Amino acid sequence: MANIITHQAYNHFASTYIAQDNAQVDKHKKSDLQNVYKSIAKINKESPLYLLSQDGNAQAEAVGIKEHARTLRAQIESLNDADDSMLQQKSAYSSDPEAVSVTYIGGSSVKTPSFHIGVDALAQGQVNAGRDMADAPVGLNQASYSFGIRVNDQEFEFQYNIREGDTNRDVQNRLARLITKSGVGLSATVEERKDGRTALVISSSAEGKSNGFSVSDDNASLMKGTVRYFGLDHVSQPPTDAHFRLNGNEHFSESNRFTVGNEYDLTLKSTTPPGQDVTIGLRDDSETLIDNVRSLVTGYNDFLDCASEVHATGIKSTKLVTETRAIAERHLSNSNMEEMGIKINADGHISFDEGQLAKAAGVGSDPAGIRFLREFAGALVDKTKAISVDPMKYVERPVVNYKDPGSTQNPSPYVTSEYSGMMFNNYC
Repeated sequence: MANIITHQAYNHFASTYIAQDNAQVDKHKKSDLQNVYKSIAKINKESPLYLLSQDGNAQAEAVGIKEHARTLRAQIESLNDADDSMLQQKSAYSSDPEAVSVTYIGGSSVKTPSFHIGVDALAQGQVNAGRDMADAPVGLNQASYSFGIRVNDQEFEFQYNIREGDTNRDVQNRLARLITKSGVGLSATVEERKDGRTALVISSSAEGKSNGFSVSDDNASLMKGTVRYFGLDHVSQPPTDAHFRLNGNEHFSESNRFTVGNEYDLTLKSTTPPGQDVTIGLRDDSETLIDNVRSLVTGYNDFLDCASEVHATGIKSTKLVTETRAIAERHLSNSNMEEMGIKINADGHISFDEGQLAKAAGVGSDPAGIRFLREFAGALVDKTKAISVDPMKYVERPVVNYKDPGSTQNPSPYVTSEYSGMMFNNYC
């Protein structure tokens, strides 16, 4: 049987430290890791020796600053197309985003024709709803019990104890925590029923027919009886595939999220009424520019807000805010930006007039101010990379001594990244 502890540790790390919003940034080649190493080594080579305090709040804020920077970087890099032309990435639209949302992921210079999609059924994950049980003393003997759950051809065994005085609800809560924390792709909750009764409900986090699971204690290594007593093997919702039509042609998918033609990333959110298909296509150049500028401005403003809201003792948030605002003022304080309706407010936030921007974009395919926006976006990316390598720059850290400039000793390349060890308590 698979080692549940190993799966739990891996899934916790993946879900906690690899955010979905940063998925693009988290895809690395070997050369990317080498570049990060070289960057850290270069920073540390002539860096003084600092004294870091055991301040948990400052440590948490340092990690938060790094993650906000990575999120901004992912948002900006999503605006690049295959030719790396900042802000010229095409933008897709959905006539009903509440039913089907879309993101353009292609890089072709040829405008792709629009298409229609009708959604007949969404993909669903399996749900097992156990017996409705009164909050009475559990009807199983005091002993050590076990049962197995098979997920994707892997068998996982769960073990627990029934103690004196345990009620049905006590054991249901215990099993819900055990299953949810196991990290095997399932979650479990104890749901309230009528008359104070409760049921243990197990749900799969994955959609589609091939991602079902089964519960049994036929091969249990300890006492049997759990599955039958709590009704854990009762399937209340079988797993199903998504059923949809593209331009009238029938298709199925195990997931509600899939790609079409390697150009559109679709997410099905609800079914559509007969004869009311959703239209998917590409926006024209001016609409694309407005969408991309909106994304860039929103990302910058959100990052500025996050930096401004840091109040933990030991964090130099004003330094981060000042440096970020300086990037915007350096690149966007000119007449070209004013003509495009883009301006920097007194508080450092950026605002823009969509109508004025659309008018400027209508004059030509590449307004003069686009160059400054590209340079601004590029400068932000460079800033986010620097923050990710050394977020401790914004933590109060007294200098202990300076290194000998002529020293040829190893630069201890990871010294600038003490935050990377903060997954361990009181790391220093």
